[in-house]
Amino acid sequence: MVHQRGQEEKGSIENNDVEHIVTPTEENESIIVTSPGESINSFADDNLGLNSNVTNVINGDSQELQSDQAQHTWKEEREQLHTSDEETLLIDLALAASSLDTDIASTQDNHTELGSARGNAFYDLQKTHIKVLKENCVYITEDADSTSSKFADLWIVESNAYPLKHESSQHGATRQNVTSSVHSLSIAGILTSPTREGKPYRTIMTKGIAGIGKTVCVEKLIHDWAAGSVLSEFDFIFMFSFCKLNKMPGKSISLVQLLHHYYPHMQHCEEILINTSIRSLYIFDGLDESIQGLDFENQLACYDENEFISLGSLLTNLIRGNIHPSASVWITTRPAALGQIPPHYIDRLTEIQGFCEQQKKEYLHKKYENRHLAEQMMTVMNKEKSLSPLCFMPIFYCVLSTILEGALKSFHRYGHSDYIPVAITSVYTKFLVQILSHQQQKLEGSRVMKQTIVALLQSKQKAIIGLGKLAFDLLREQTLIFSEKALQAYNVDASLAESGLCKELIVENAYSSKRFFCFVDETLQEYFAALYVFLSFNNSKYNPLKTASHSKTLRRSEKPSYSQICKEACRETIKSSRGHLDLFLRFLCGLGTRKHQQILKGLMTSCEINCDDIPKIIQTLKKRLQEDIPPEKCITLLQCLNELDDNSLVEEIRKTMVAGAITSRTLTPAEYSALSFALQMSDGDMKSLDLSQHKTSSVGLQRLVPVLHRFTSLKMIGSNLGDSGVNILSQMMKSPDCKLQNLELERNDLTHRCCEALTFILTNSTMLSSLNLSNNNLGDRGMCLLSAALKDPRCRIQKLNLSNNNLSIGSWEEIASVLIINQTLTELDVSDNRMGEPGLRTLSIALNDPRCKLQKLRLNNTSTLDFGMMGSYLEETGIEILSDVLKDPQCTLKALGLAKNSLTQKNYEEIASAISINHTLTYLDLSSNVIQDSGMNVLSTALKDTSCSIQSLLLTNTKLTSTCCEKLVSVLVTNQTLRELDLSMNKLGDSGVRTLSAALKEPSCKLEILGLKQTSLTDACCVKLLSALSTTQNITHLDLSENSFTNSSLQNFCNFILTCNKLEVIRLEQNQFTTNGQMALKELSLKKSGVQIVVERR
Repeated sequence: MVHQRGQEEKGSIENNDVEHIVTPTEENESIIVTSPGESINSFADDNLGLNSNVTNVINGDSQELQSDQAQHTWKEEREQLHTSDEETLLIDLALAASSLDTDIASTQDNHTELGSARGNAFYDLQKTHIKVLKENCVYITEDADSTSSKFADLWIVESNAYPLKHESSQHGATRQNVTSSVHSLSIAGILTSPTREGKPYRTIMTKGIAGIGKTVCVEKLIHDWAAGSVLSEFDFIFMFSFCKLNKMPGKSISLVQLLHHYYPHMQHCEEILINTSIRSLYIFDGLDESIQGLDFENQLACYDENEFISLGSLLTNLIRGNIHPSASVWITTRPAALGQIPPHYIDRLTEIQGFCEQQKKEYLHKKYENRHLAEQMMTVMNKEKSLSPLCFMPIFYCVLSTILEGALKSFHRYGHSDYIPVAITSVYTKFLVQILSHQQQKLEGSRVMKQTIVALLQSKQKAIIGLGKLAFDLLREQTLIFSEKALQAYNVDASLAESGLCKELIVENAYSSKRFFCFVDETLQEYFAALYVFLSFNNSKYNPLKTASHSKTLRRSEKPSYSQICKEACRETIKSSRGHLDLFLRFLCGLGTRKHQQILKGLMTSCEINCDDIPKIIQTLKKRLQEDIPPEKCITLLQCLNELDDNSLVEEIRKTMVAGAITSRTLTPAEYSALSFALQMSDGDMKSLDLSQHKTSSVGLQRLVPVLHRFTSLKMIGSNLGDSGVNILSQMMKSPDCKLQNLELERNDLTHRCCEALTFILTNSTMLSSLNLSNNNLGDRGMCLLSAALKDPRCRIQKLNLSNNNLSIGSWEEIASVLIINQTLTELDVSDNRMGEPGLRTLSIALNDPRCKLQKLRLNNTSTLDFGMMGSYLEETGIEILSDVLKDPQCTLKALGLAKNSLTQKNYEEIASAISINHTLTYLDLSSNVIQDSGMNVLSTALKDTSCSIQSLLLTNTKLTSTCCEKLVSVLVTNQTLRELDLSMNKLGDSGVRTLSAALKEPSCKLEILGLKQTSLTDACCVKLLSALSTTQNITHLDLSENSFTNSSLQNFCNFILTCNKLEVIRLEQNQFTTNGQMALKELSLKKSGVQIVVERR
């Protein structure tokens, strides 16, 4: 090389410039997505010629194809190939390449350096060649100015598999693995490598299944090279399609003549071939379609570019480097044809794997300006597992996105934005039509008048039925792999299987290699099996589901109905434990609808299904839903109803959910299934599901299990689960996709018998961090079983509530050992259990252990009946034991709950001493103890100490009066850490609150949350209280509920709400406001939208 080709300056791209839709090519490396509102008819016209025209050669009689001639030719073809209305069913798959962002003149300017170095003749030749390449890519360059912003890449990787080995697992063989765990190559990166200092490889092969993007990968590279943006090390690129090479006469040909034939402007190319400083790239696309014999062992070597030899010999010598050794050769192929070229002639093997997850998102976001619509599509695709396996194929993904676009817009139009069912039969039916149209175009070329969909299907009827029968037999045998001989036995042309419906596999041993096939995915196999059954009934009134023995019992004159066929398929599907017939049944139901028969009528000899059959099928499915069948089968039957366009069950339960009536009545088994399906397909928040108070039956819970693992929080408080219900819930933990983090099972009559299931939940859910088992009856036996799970290193629980579980002295040693061993548990509630002094002493040992990570501990109401607070009449009381824990420098407790523990004056002295020393405790709950004014005097001294770190102090219902408010004033003014104070349910009265107001208006008061619920307040204290709070502007939450405020204070409250900048919540329910007063406060929330104003009791 004696020059470097320049880079073109890229222009700005407008997203709305794409005016037509380009149909899929067979090999779709990249796609240009089009605006969703564009005409499908436009797509149908464009669909006819991409593969043949992007590589269209220049007519041998012309030296140079002018741009206006190219445009004229293109318009003529579009007029000749106008399609019928049925073509509008085809989907806007836009498979093209990257854009040329500037015009040809701009590109030519980038090569002026070459002109001075080589001479004008060479420059003119290269300029003409670039122009021809651009014009040959007419389907890309028409929208050159708009494609850059809409271009989506595919995943391309370096491959080590040569030749292709058959996977040992049949199931593995049908799955395409598009992964981002390896580095993806750019298109130009296929030919070069950073480790080679930019030098291209000599011979490169790129493999990929049919429809994955190989041809457009080639076209994109040519396009970018012609624009001057990539591969400047090449002076010329010559592209040849094996489909075109197959049509060449069988006579001998030289390399020079081959170039003349396809590129007539290269009349004087000999210098290019012999000059080693001029680098060329030969691209041969579609080796699998070649009929040329590539015999690398027996064909003679040829070193003369002008020597006439067979085309096969010419290709082998070019690949071996005998002819034009300074050039590079790039070959694309399907995997099964890799063996045609010995591996030692290949310098690099790459693979196009289709879309990875990120590229799927990129495609949708570029195709649809409505980002929310694109995100909804991704949600549906991820939830519908029968669709996701083929989404790596661009052709399938584009079909699916267009169908989803229409479905989503329809659902939104009718206000069903939270429920998105997907009828997969439409997707696979249109995918089949698309594949066949594409295959026809590939085989016949764009100059042949394209058939209508009906004629196309009629021409393929025998092969499709044969492939369907093969799929049906494989499904019955539960087999995935079949041989080439099987195709012949079922009268299936291999070209149909290879058109993107099946994958080719090579099984090798030391002596031979054999060619095998499998469907691209099992879902596609089930579709073809259902299609075969449907066509057998429609065309021959034959039911393939009937066994030979059963058929003998039928009268000769008896003909099956389609509803009977679906009923039998439903019975077999429910009976099957493997689930291999689930999708088969969905497709079978869907194919019976009129909309799919309209598309497939080219395969049908009779164009009608009895109009009574569909209602009968729906009735059968709904009847089976009332029976005791596995939950996953219930979902399948609901999906079948969706295929039949009947969503009445789901719609009814959806309305019930919206109305909030799900807990007000008992659901039938079918309604539970509908609820599960509605939740599964919901586009709403999947974070929290609350089924509290709903008396869930075991059958109902069983049917909800398939969807419960999708939620991060599940609340079933008072749901009457019982021990058996927990056993059912544990099944969802078996799902590897379980996302559950919070599980609340309060008040469900649980005993120690459910602890084995709880153990499974705790040790098998790495996501579960919070478990509420309060108000049950686990007892000491249950605690013993649970402790083993809590000490298991797999347990990741952080928050555990065991309050009111009939725990006694025998449980505390187990709890103490858990606190020492478990390194994730930070919050524990053991309130309302019998502890006693021995239990507290055992617990304190664990709390003092440096291995204990506990930060929050609730010991509310843990005193015994015979003794005082947690202690006895011995010298050392329970609170003294706890005080010693708090005074320990290694104490990690941040929150302590001691409510309802009958604390005494001496106890408060111990607490005051502890909080004066402890520097970690920030939350203290002393509610429902008799503190009185005397106890408050003791505590206030400690709270004013600068060492005190208390931020939240709860003193609800502690017998305080207005007298203690003087002490509280000094605390509020002095303490710089206190942010929350709850004095609710104390008789402070107006005088007490007026006293507090003196502190609340001081800048040194940092209080943000104040609770004054049920504190005997009236209008008399309102002005002073609200004025004080308005002064500091610190308050965020204020509770004044259950007092005696009237409309006289209404204006004061309104002014306060409007002027208090940080206020988030104010509670005023159960005061003495009139109805008009309550309405005025509600209307105020419209003016101050950031404030929650509660005026009615919930």
